[in-house]
Amino acid sequence: MELIYRIDIDEIGEFIDRPNRFTANLKLKNEEIVTAHVHDSGRIKELLYPGNKVLLRKAKNIENRKTLWDVIAAYSNNEEVLINSSIHRYIIDNYLKNEKVSIFGKLDLIKPEVKYGNSRLDYLIEKNGEKIYIETKGVSLSINKIATFPDAPSIRATKHLNELIEVKKSGYRAAVILIVLKDSDFFIPNNETDPMFYKTFYKAIEAGVEIYPLLFTCKNGDIFLTNKNIKILPLK
Repeated sequence: MELIYRIDIDEIGEFIDRPNRFTANLKLKNEEIVTAHVHDSGRIKELLYPGNKVLLRKAKNIENRKTLWDVIAAYSNNEEVLINSSIHRYIIDNYLKNEKVSIFGKLDLIKPEVKYGNSRLDYLIEKNGEKIYIETKGVSLSINKIATFPDAPSIRATKHLNELIEVKKSGYRAAVILIVLKDSDFFIPNNETDPMFYKTFYKAIEAGVEIYPLLFTCKNGDIFLTNKNIKILPLK
């Protein structure tokens, strides 16, 4: 495994409830009840449920905050699962810069947040004069070691896939990095939750969009890239 990113964990709390998608109420070790920011718009009910343990970080720049804590990860059995999507960018930044482990090797340019068509894609990278447009998706839901995305309908995610198909048609490389955050052997798009994303995902593969499911594991807040090969299940 390769250390990719380090997160400072300040407390382990016990989940109580989630009044809305942005906040969670938790009980700290000293029995204090606090409200923390949830930086994940997914349902993640399999991770945020009463009594489950969550990893917390004290918030910075608190003068601009309504909450003093950030939810970082939650336990699934003995596994820590990252559920803070604000950290995804730092993970992929470090991954792309690390030519030893990156699927793309040594790069000449890494440019985040690039406008293409009517969307803003996560990255434009260049290697030997070749442009590669990349979109990333965090995948925290995994059932019976089958990772799946999304866990809630996402028009935006489907739009990004369609933009990548257009990128490919324009003669550039296009790729999706799936940030798989729970131990899994396979990946499949979530047909039950979002049939349109499911269909568009396989349409993108047919169009030549590259899909890379990468397994990242969290240990005491440290994010490691594993060398596990996650296979994409075929269209049903």
